[in-house]
Amino acid sequence: MSVKPVDLNKLRRAHSNLYETVVAISKRAKKLHDEERAELEDKLLPYKEMIRNPSSESESDKIFPEQIEISVEFEFREKSSHKAVAQYFDRKYDYILEKPVEKKVVQTEEDDETDGD
Repeated sequence: MSVKPVDLNKLRRAHSNLYETVVAISKRAKKLHDEERAELEDKLLPYKEMIRNPSSESESDKIFPEQIEISVEFEFREKSSHKAVAQYFDRKYDYILEKPVEKKVVQTEEDDETDGD
């Protein structure tokens, strides 16, 4: 697995908070990974069904070459984290921070009533 260094100054250009930028890129990478994972599962589903419900005894232990090809193809794809960083630099997405809503403390006026004594 190759390591691609990222220029942190480039990450700071759009937003001053580097931590927030990294979190946004991480969330994008997770979304891309989940999409790829779903695609892989969809492509491998027919082979999983054949293994679970074999038509013959020999088919239950069989390794399908197509299944291996699909897995190898996905293994050699660009990693989702690299894609997310590249998309951020290409301005294909951005993030907006939602400011937390400040809770106002409502002070109740205490009764200043005295017993009159």
